[in-house]
Amino acid sequence: MEEEKAIGRSTPAVKARGEAGTPLVNALRLEILELQQRLKECEEVASRHAVMLREGDHRIKNSLQIVASLMSLQEKSEITASAQQALHSAAARVRSVAAIHDALQGAVGEDSVDLGAVLRIMCASLQTMAGAQGHITVAIDAPSLRTRVALAQPLVLAVNELVVTALRHAFPDTEKGSVQVTLMRDARGLCITVIDDGIGLPDNYDSAGPGYGMKLLGMMIRQVGGDLEVDSKAGTRFTIRAPLPAAPRTC
Repeated sequence: MEEEKAIGRSTPAVKARGEAGTPLVNALRLEILELQQRLKECEEVASRHAVMLREGDHRIKNSLQIVASLMSLQEKSEITASAQQALHSAAARVRSVAAIHDALQGAVGEDSVDLGAVLRIMCASLQTMAGAQGHITVAIDAPSLRTRVALAQPLVLAVNELVVTALRHAFPDTEKGSVQVTLMRDARGLCITVIDDGIGLPDNYDSAGPGYGMKLLGMMIRQVGGDLEVDSKAGTRFTIRAPLPAAPRTC
């Protein structure tokens, strides 16, 4: 009897604890449901933003292509050689920016890009432009090499300027030739060479000359802390060297 009384006295206490726990469980369930709803809303917003970003990237790509095409059309209608050359160079620069943009589209959220892939795309575009002349080939040896975007952009523009300059000046209309672009990595950092087997540079050539192309080239190389070497003994050889950022230390 005493045991039954003891059990009877303990039962209400157990029920009380159960009744006290029920509102807490319900509150937790409601909190979880609210969090799930907020998560769903955030995912929907992120999805909409991703769609808008892709659409914006597509429009930018189309706009760059249109600008380059219009410049090429205008080039054909110009009479003076200086205007044709200026439009040709400008169109090539726009195509280089488009090539960088295409590469960055595949690296959304990243701060690095495959420099070799961007150079290959750019050289393929320049080969298409040179194809109209029919006597110059643009070749490239550039393995995949990921670098920071801030390093890749100036280097691609610098290489573009050198290749376009070679296409414009290294080969007379009746002479066949080739332009070779090479990318490698050595103990000093990045090394990019642009070599042509054309007529070479004039005796009074100055890589720091007043021309816009040379100014752009110098600005891009200085931006990455690099330097430019020029050799015109047989054809022309430009070598761009740029230091690579130190890799982050790991524990």
